[in-house]
Order: sequence, then structure tokens, then C-alpha cells
Amino acid sequence: MQTDRLMQQLGAQFAELSVRLSSRDDAGIDPDRVVRMAAMAVPETNHCGLTVLRSGHKPYTLSSTDELSLAVDRIQYSLGEGPCLDAAESDTAEVVGHLARDDRWPRFGPRCVEETGVVSMLSVRLAVLGKDQAAINFYSRLPDAFGGTEVAAASIFAPFAALAVEHRLREQDARNFAAALSSSRQIGTAMGILMAQRKVSSEEAFALLRTASQHLNRKLRDVALEVEETGELPVRPASSRVLRKDGKDRDVRAPAEDGNPA
Repeated sequence: MQTDRLMQQLGAQFAELSVRLSSRDDAGIDPDRVVRMAAMAVPETNHCGLTVLRSGHKPYTLSSTDELSLAVDRIQYSLGEGPCLDAAESDTAEVVGHLARDDRWPRFGPRCVEETGVVSMLSVRLAVLGKDQAAINFYSRLPDAFGGTEVAAASIFAPFAALAVEHRLREQDARNFAAALSSSRQIGTAMGILMAQRKVSSEEAFALLRTASQHLNRKLRDVALEVEETGELPVRPASSRVLRKDGKDRDVRAPAEDGNPA
């Protein structure tokens, strides 16, 4: 009977997801929606999250149902071990009946149980494009919460979760590319202004921007934007150092009140 109810519940969840995914509404592939529906579809848990591994970045949780899921993930990421991380890199579902008794993750397991009360986990790899890796994860405070039926349900749910993750990652990539392109244009414009004003080469103009960025502790693109808007290279307020034409700095002594050097 429990299996029949689960199958009916899964059927309803998948039907709703299919309708939303086929609609023009981007909310249909919202990762937040997917984890909520996945948590409801798998028995013995109300906690679900999506782990993402991207080249050059630390692992992170793209979406989760609650703080408990995030707390478990933070422990994994800080220690560099755990079911979520292994599942993202493997074709095998990671099923954990009791973390405190599982020697696959000797640091993570006991600490997770002690700090969060989560003892069972189920993690399934998501097939995303390129070098990106991801997993959908379920967490329970009950021991041996996930069996064959739960693994099957999570595995069936995985393609929907993969679509949601892929959609979000591509959105992030598009925003990052647009930001990088905008920054490049701003830097190029600022360099052109400095080259015209100071009669310097492109290398010297870039050195001026970079030196100002370092001295002001500001991002290079922000310095370039100010040059583009004001036509002037920003300097540190009340600074005793100024930038020379070659991008290097030198000390300047402020005049005394009587007009003579201090």
C-alpha cells in the first residue's frame, strides 16, 4: 500500500513538473520548486538540496528546502567529504543508513549526526552538461530511511532536477559573460581616455588603472567606470602619494599654511 501511494504521489508530481516544463513560464524549472516537490515525493524526509561542483569554484548548494539541508552541506564542503560530493562525481547513488556507523566519511558522518541530527542520506548524480557536476540530496533524522523505493523515486526525479540546475547555471554564465564584456568595454574606454590625456601607451594606461585599483582597494572595473564618467583617474583622498605618468607613485609633501614647504 505504501508503494502504491508513493507511485500515485510521484505520478502527480511528475505530471505537474511536465506541465510546467512545457510551459513558457521559467518558474517551471526553478530549482527551488524542484527541491520542494522532490522532498514531498520521497517518503521519510522533508529535506532536499542540490549540490553543484563547478571547475574553479568551491562546491555550493544551488537550492535547498530548509536550513537543515544547508547545515549538512556546509559540513561536507568544509571537510571535503560526504555523500553529496561523491554522488556528484559518480554514477552510483549514495545511500547511507546511519552516518555515525558508516566509515566511508569518517570525519563528516559523526560530525553531521552530532551537529544536525541527520543520520540517513540519499544522494543521486544529476546529468548536467560540460564539466559541471551536480547531485540531488535527501536528508533524514531517521535511521535507514532510504531503501530501494526511495532510490527509484529519487532517480526518476533526477532528470527534472538536472534540467533545473542546467537552466540556472546557463543563466549565471550568461550574466557573468555580460558583466565581463561590460567590464572589458569600460576598461578599454578608460584606457583610451588616459592615453589621450597623458600621451601614454596602452600598457602605461593599463598600469595607471591597475595601480589606482590597488592603492584605492577598488575593483579595476569600478576605477575604469569612474574614469569613463569623470574623465579623471581617481586618487586616494588626502593622500600623500600621487600617480606618475608611468603608473608608479611618489611622495608629495603638502604645503604648510604659510605657503612654504612643510
